[in-house]
Amino acid sequence: MIESFVNAVRDQLQNQIVSGGLVLAIVGVMLATLRNLPARLWGYAKRALIVTAVIDSRNDLFNAYIAWLNELPYGRGSRLFTVIQDNREGGDDDQTDDLPRLLYSPAPGFHLFWYGGRPMWIQRDIAMNLQVIETVKVSALFASRRLLEDMLEDVIRRAYARMADHTMLYTIDRWGESWNLVGARPRRQIASVVLDGGTSETLLADVKEFFARRQWYADLGIPWRRGYLLHGPPGTGKTSFAYALAGELHLKICALSLTNPKLNDQTIADLLQKTPPRSLILIEDIDAFFVARDKQDTRIEVSFSGLLNALDGVAAQEGRVVFLTTNHFDRLDKALIRPGRVDVAVELGNASAGMLRTMFLRFYPDSATSIDRVLAGYNDKSLSPARIQQALLESDDAGHALRLFGLA
Repeated sequence: MIESFVNAVRDQLQNQIVSGGLVLAIVGVMLATLRNLPARLWGYAKRALIVTAVIDSRNDLFNAYIAWLNELPYGRGSRLFTVIQDNREGGDDDQTDDLPRLLYSPAPGFHLFWYGGRPMWIQRDIAMNLQVIETVKVSALFASRRLLEDMLEDVIRRAYARMADHTMLYTIDRWGESWNLVGARPRRQIASVVLDGGTSETLLADVKEFFARRQWYADLGIPWRRGYLLHGPPGTGKTSFAYALAGELHLKICALSLTNPKLNDQTIADLLQKTPPRSLILIEDIDAFFVARDKQDTRIEVSFSGLLNALDGVAAQEGRVVFLTTNHFDRLDKALIRPGRVDVAVELGNASAGMLRTMFLRFYPDSATSIDRVLAGYNDKSLSPARIQQALLESDDAGHALRLFGLA
């Protein structure tokens, strides 16, 4: 059979049309290979001689790298640059006027600069599809990968040094798919929030203990997560305390609104699985979610079961702290506030005599005698800490402040 096949092939090759077609096919393959050979050789050469790192705007490293690039002589002196008005919090501390800060950076395109005694270049591009994504490709010739790794580690070190005295604030992006760094607030000391009865100290100690006991949770097979609920009337310091706690413990804040129409069960689960390291997830006014649900608001796509699964489902992220706030504790579903989802619930009320005294003396430290005399027997808790602070800011002196409180 094999001999018959060989003879049949030999007969076909003796046919001029078949043999001519075969020759043309072979020549065509050779020409195609030769035509693509320079491109392939150039590709191999680039990979051998050039090292490249790609960073896109969906990563926090992108903004950090652009800020780092702006600090280089080339970045400050580039003749092709973009300029944007920066309205975010956490701007230059030295800026004393009310003018918005302008940020300059090398524009999209090709840029050549020197780093570590070597020529390097970047290609900055913008792609517009469902999202606007910027990409920076950083390249170096005749360099090892370690050079770029050292450079990017320097970028991160400088970024964190700039933010050392600030609390980074994240919100979800316009598509509801990822966390976006929107600004940085100066770190607030936890002592700046006046709460009653050692509440601040107790909560601070509890969160510290949580972060310190990772192995304990692992040994017991307990998910390493912790949930807190702060409830009480408006203006009692719920959000302020969360920000101060984050500042005290050098945590990032990821602020989330469940009434955001961009959220659904899948996106909220994804978001809570990929929060930045050492983050405090802040969900304010969570009662608004239940109000919208009861009204069957069609704009709200997050279901209650989807919320519960995101908070403590099998795939829920570990090592994170969630703070919920509400002005209406009675509106919350008991399934949400059970242990395991809310481990610590604290009511923050209006100002007691002790809180009023502490806040007053911060503004007028030499008036202890007069405030003690006025507050003797004081048991009216109708003033919120926010209202007291506003009155103190508006007052001209201690007597004026007491009159604003109706205490003089």
